[in-house]
Amino acid sequence: MSQDFFKECRDILDEHHDRRERIIKVSRDITASSKKMIFALHRAINQVGGDRTKAKFKEAETKLKEIMALFKKLSVDIQGLNYFRYARSFSGAFEEFVEAVAFHHYLLYEKIITKQEIDTYFEDEENGKWLSVRDEDYILGLGDLTGELMRYAIQIVSSGKYEQAMTICKTLREIDRDFELIASAYLPVLHKKMGALRASIKKVEQACYTFQIRGSEYPKEMYMTIIKNHQENYEQQQQQQQEE
Repeated sequence: MSQDFFKECRDILDEHHDRRERIIKVSRDITASSKKMIFALHRAINQVGGDRTKAKFKEAETKLKEIMALFKKLSVDIQGLNYFRYARSFSGAFEEFVEAVAFHHYLLYEKIITKQEIDTYFEDEENGKWLSVRDEDYILGLGDLTGELMRYAIQIVSSGKYEQAMTICKTLREIDRDFELIASAYLPVLHKKMGALRASIKKVEQACYTFQIRGSEYPKEMYMTIIKNHQENYEQQQQQQQEE
């Protein structure tokens, strides 16, 4: 074989490794920024006032713009067949992004974001799609969302918003039911997230139960401490049962 052939092979491999490194780096940046967006959303809902206006989530909206700029940068390297070739390198970034925007969407509209609504983030002004989101990344992102909804539910039930927390609990149960079907028929890897989902449901149920049964016995400012103590006791009991 000629020296030119080996040189061509080397150049192809170098290009592959360079592109993969760029994809991994940008994907890490997207993941980190998505986490920061989620933290910003939690900070916003912990502020005084129960309004769910976009102005309240200004910090998160700013972070979202940064994330979309990173996706634009990523899209250059994952066009055509490269999208499937490097999917394992960037799928985690898409999952974290879905979790962040789905949490934002729920705080604004109190409903789960659809796949079609996720796709609109990657459409230009003429409705042309410049990047695709795989169905499995959307579903797995929703799996991670359930943990944020659990934290949100516990935060609001501790402030006395029992009915709103129960609505979230109902939503989590519906997701669990749907995930059971999807995991069995389409996406077995989803089973890994269902344990955490069901633990989240139990925590919200326990928080609502504690509020309903014991809330009237204590002043409002003690709700969070009471709920936390009951959750810790519940988790210890569950752990002891598993060990037995």
